[in-house]
Amino acid sequence: MNDLNFDLKKILSEHKKWLDSNGQEGALADLKNCKLKGAVLIGANLKNANLAGAYLYGAYFKKANLENSNLEGANLRGANLRWANLINTNMKNTNLVKADLMEAKLKDTSLEGANLKMAQGLTSEQLNGAVINDKTVLPDSLKRN
Repeated sequence: MNDLNFDLKKILSEHKKWLDSNGQEGALADLKNCKLKGAVLIGANLKNANLAGAYLYGAYFKKANLENSNLEGANLRGANLRWANLINTNMKNTNLVKADLMEAKLKDTSLEGANLKMAQGLTSEQLNGAVINDKTVLPDSLKRN
């Protein structure tokens, strides 16, 4: 699954300990540049995790908590982010082409330079709470005038 031959369950378990102990035990999930194509992370708590540059094509993050995490430059093409908590998440320059963002929480989410072309379930209400710029590619249904 990955070049580093790591154990995702162990990383998630250590991350939970880290979150529960305010950083006194366990370890922050550092999945920077990891290849996690199609990973099933339904309901996972990855708050504050580092997923910058990760290859998450088609990953399932349904109902996952990614609050305050770093997904800058990650490839989330076709990922399921339904009901995910993406509050205050860094998603600058992230590939979200064909991602499912139905009911995802995007308050204060950095989407500068993100590619949301053909993203599904995305509403203007969600985008109103997010941070976008002129390099953010929006789905045709939400194009700026």
